[in-house]
Amino acid sequence: MNLKRMLMGCLVLALSLGLLACGSNEQLLPDDKNINEDVDRTGLLEYLKNNITVDNTADEIIEVFRQMCQTPIAEDLLLNEYGAYDLDFTGKKCFYYNLVRQFPDGEGEFYQIRVRMVFSVDDENSRLFKALWSDSTDEDFFTYIRRFPGYDYVITHEIRDIDIRIEQT
Repeated sequence: MNLKRMLMGCLVLALSLGLLACGSNEQLLPDDKNINEDVDRTGLLEYLKNNITVDNTADEIIEVFRQMCQTPIAEDLLLNEYGAYDLDFTGKKCFYYNLVRQFPDGEGEFYQIRVRMVFSVDDENSRLFKALWSDSTDEDFFTYIRRFPGYDYVITHEIRDIDIRIEQT
C-alpha cells in the first residue's frame, strides 16, 4: 500500500513539474514586440525643439533634456559626451557637448534622441573629451555630469549653435 501511494505521489509530482516546465518555457520565449513601439519619438523631439534655442543657457538646455527624460521609455540609457571634433568633415573642428537618450528600436538597433551644443574651439576646450553613460553611476545622471570639466566649460561659454535630432543606429 505504501509503495502504491509513493508511486502515485511520484507520478503526480512528475506531471506537476512537467506542466510547470511547459508553462515556464512559454514565458521564456523572446517577445518579438518592440517594447518601445508606443513611444512618441516625434513628440519628444518636438518638445526639445519647442523648448530649446541658442538663447538658452547650457543649464537651461540640460534641464529641458532632463524633463524630456521623465517620459518613461523601457531600457533607455543616457549619454553625455563632449570633445573637439570635425564632425562635418570640413577640416575645421568645433567643440560639441552632446546629451543623448538611447533606447531599443525593436530590431536590434537603437533610437538616439540627441541635443548637440556647438562651441568654437579654443585652448581650453580642445583638451576636453569624455563619454559618460548613465549606467556607469548609481547617482542621478544629471548630478553626475555636472561634476566634469565639460560641464564647467559649457556653463561659462557662449553656445554657437544647437542641433536637435533623432537618429537610428
